Amino acid sequence: MAATQQTEFQKNFRVIVEKIFNHWQDLRLAVEHGMGGRNGQQVAIEIMDYTYQYCVSNENITQGELQEVLEELMDQEFNTLCDDDSIPEICRNLLRYKLLAQQNQYPQIEAELSKLPAGKEWLRPDVKITYTPIDGDSSSDEDMDDSDEEDDDQMGQGDEDTPSGSGRMTRSQARKQQAEEFVEPEDGWTTVRRK
Repeated sequence: MAATQQTEFQKNFRVIVEKIFNHWQDLRLAVEHGMGGRNGQQVAIEIMDYTYQYCVSNENITQGELQEVLEELMDQEFNTLCDDDSIPEICRNLLRYKLLAQQNQYPQIEAELSKLPAGKEWLRPDVKITYTPIDGDSSSDEDMDDSDEEDDDQMGQGDEDTPSGSGRMTRSQARKQQAEEFVEPEDGWTTVRRK
C-alpha cells in the first residue's frame, strides 16, 4: 500500500510542479528572450524535471535549500537573477503542496491551483516557443553580455505563479512599459524601478 501511495504522490506532485513552472513568468521570459540559447525551452524543461526530482528525492528539504538550487540554476543556465521574489514564492508553494500531497489533500491543492490564470502549457517538447533574439544578438557569449544585462532585470517583471498574477498585455506594450522603467546607473548594470 505504501508503494501505491508513493506512486500516486509522485504522479500528482509532478502535475503540481508542472502547473507552477508553466506559470512562472520569469522562466518563460528568459526562454523567449533567448537567455538559455536556442535550446532554452529544453533547458527550462530540464530545470523543471530536476526540481521535481530534487523535491521527491529529498525528504526534509528547506525552502532556503530549494531556493538556492533554483537561483543557481537560473543564474547558470539563463544568466538571470530574479529579484521579484518569485523564486522564494515558488519554493514555498512547492514545499507546501508537497506536504499537502503527502497528506492526500488534493482537493485543497486543486482549488488553489485552479485560481491561477488560464494559460497554455509551454514546458513540453511538443510546444514550440518563439525565440526572440535581442538587438545585437549573436552566437558569441561575449557579444551577448550587454543585452543580457537588460534581460536580467526584465525577468522580475511578471509573476504569474500566484492567483494575483499580472494581467496580459501585448509584447509591444510590455516592451514599451519595460523601456520606460529602465534607469542606467552605470555601465554594466541596469536598474528597474518598482511600481
